[in-house]
Amino acid sequence: MTRCNCVVLFCVLACGCSDRPTLAPVKGTVTLDGKPLASGTVMFETKGARQATGKIVKGEIVEVTTYAPNDGLTVGQHNVAVVSIEEAAKPGDGKVTKGDYMSGKSLIPAKYNDPNASGLKVDIKNGENAVELKLTSNPQ
Repeated sequence: MTRCNCVVLFCVLACGCSDRPTLAPVKGTVTLDGKPLASGTVMFETKGARQATGKIVKGEIVEVTTYAPNDGLTVGQHNVAVVSIEEAAKPGDGKVTKGDYMSGKSLIPAKYNDPNASGLKVDIKNGENAVELKLTSNPQ
C-alpha cells in the first residue's frame, strides 16, 4: 500500500463512518401522584433507533444513556416506560418466604412498564431537554 493510500485510509477511519443518530442531553423528573418517585429506571424507545435508559434517583432522571454513559437520547419522538421495584428481600434477612427472594414488588402500576401502553411520550430536540413524567396510582 502506498503512503498516499495509507493517509486516505487513516482519514476515513479517523473521521468515522458513523451512522449513529444525533443525540441530545436529557434530564428531568418522575413523580407518582405528585410526589418524586424514589428510584427506578426510565426506558426510551423510538422506531429505527437504539433504546436508551436513564436512572431515577429521588425523582430525578439522570444518566440518560444510548451508546455511552450519559450521552443522551436520539432526537425525535420516544415512547417511554418506567420501572420502579422495591428492594427485593434477601436470604437471611427474616423477610423471605420460599421462592420470594429474587424479585421485589412493583411500586407503580404495571401499565407504565410497557413503552407502547404507558401513554408516556417525549419529543427530544437538539440541545438541552427537560422531561417531566407524571405518573398516577390509577392510570386511565
